[in-house]
Amino acid sequence: MEYLGLGADEMYDDGDQSTRSRRPARGADRDDDYDDEYDDDVEEADDAPPARRPSARRDDSGVTVRGAAGASPAKTVKPLDSATVEPITLKPTSYEHCREIADRFKGGQPVILNLIATDKVERRRIIDFAAGMVYGLNGSIDLVTSKVFRLTPNGVRLPRE
Repeated sequence: MEYLGLGADEMYDDGDQSTRSRRPARGADRDDDYDDEYDDDVEEADDAPPARRPSARRDDSGVTVRGAAGASPAKTVKPLDSATVEPITLKPTSYEHCREIADRFKGGQPVILNLIATDKVERRRIIDFAAGMVYGLNGSIDLVTSKVFRLTPNGVRLPRE
């Protein structure tokens, strides 16, 4: 137990119960002080559960049922347009261009990141940002060629090339 900072084990008692004095349970010696004449007057309790009284019925026909906390009715789910969307090619040179990447991606447009001309440190930051954004928005990221990535938003189909 030294590794936890608790000290050596011999500092603690081992829980040996043989040295402790035994006391009788509370109230064990008190029962002898009472007369036994009262024991005959005890009536046995019924084990049957108490009878249930019928509850008064309420008329709730005038109640108007609403949604949770006045919520508006559910909107109809519209399927995503299955039309293909042309990707845009961006050539960011610094991390400051990530806002444009995110705006295009959030708008539902696929983005092709051409990072060939970007220096190594900035390229790493942009890829990290893009990977986090794609993960957070349930999209996908694919390596097209060396230093070129395709970011596809969720539910968007790319044209066949």
